[in-house]
Amino acid sequence: MKTTPSIRLHLSKGLGLCLLISSGLLYPALAQEQGRARFLHWSYQDAGAYAQHIGRQMPNVAMSTSMILLPGLFLDDPVLGGVQEGYRGGFASFLNVTNELGGPKVPPVAAGVFVLSLATNNDRLQDAAFTSLQSLVYAGMMTRSLKLVAGRLRPEADYGAYQFEPFTGANASFPSGHTTAAFAVVTPWVLYYPNVATYSLFVLASGTAVARIARDKHWPTDVLAGAAIGFFTARYLTHRHQDHRPATRLDLQPIAGAAGAGVYVRLKLN
Repeated sequence: MKTTPSIRLHLSKGLGLCLLISSGLLYPALAQEQGRARFLHWSYQDAGAYAQHIGRQMPNVAMSTSMILLPGLFLDDPVLGGVQEGYRGGFASFLNVTNELGGPKVPPVAAGVFVLSLATNNDRLQDAAFTSLQSLVYAGMMTRSLKLVAGRLRPEADYGAYQFEPFTGANASFPSGHTTAAFAVVTPWVLYYPNVATYSLFVLASGTAVARIARDKHWPTDVLAGAAIGFFTARYLTHRHQDHRPATRLDLQPIAGAAGAGVYVRLKLN
C-alpha cells in the first residue's frame, strides 16, 4: 500500500483550532467518497485477477473435477435414491425452503442488500454485501461454462448417471447452478463475520444442494462440484478484498514549540 508524503502545516493557534474542528466534519465525507471508489476498482480489477487465478489453477481444477466426478459416478445412483426416499415431512419442507436460496430471486436480493448497505457507514457490511453479489456473478459464470462443456443429462431424464453430451447446450446437470449460487452468496458473510450464527448459513446452502438431489434435478456429484465452485470463488474474492482494501486516514496531532503552536496533519490515501 502506497502512502502519500506527509503534509506538515505549522499554523497559528486560532487557525489550528479551526482546522481541528473542521476536519472532524470534512473527514467522514472524504473517507466515504474515497472508500466507495473501492467498489468501482474491484468491479474491473477482480475480473482480470479472477481469470488469471483460474488460469493458474486450471490443472488443479481439472484434477479436482476428475477426482470428484469419476469416483462419484458410482455413488450417484444409490445416494440419489436414498435422498429421494427421505424427501418427506418436515425434511421436505426444509428442503423446499432452502431450494430457493439458489433460485432466480437471489441475485436481486443480493443486489438490494448491497444497495442498502451503502446507506450505512459500516465498511465491513458494505464489503461483505458487495463480495457476496460479486461471488454470485463470477461463480455463476464459471458454472455455466462447465455446464456447456460437460453436457450431462439430469436425473429426471432417466438416462443414468453416465450420460454426457458435451457442447450440446441442451443438457445442464453438471455442476449445479442452484448449489453454486447458494454457497457463493453465503460464504462471504461467513468469512467477514465468523461466528456460530453465520456458520449456520452453510446449513442452508447444504439444504439447497440436497434439495436439488431430492427434486431429481441434479446428481450428487453435480451439487458437490457446485458447492466447491461457489465456496472457493467467494473465498478467493473475500481474501482479495480484505488484503487490498483501500484505506484513507487523516491523522491530526497538536504540536508546540518555541515558534508557536500548531497542528501536524498526515493524510494517508490508497
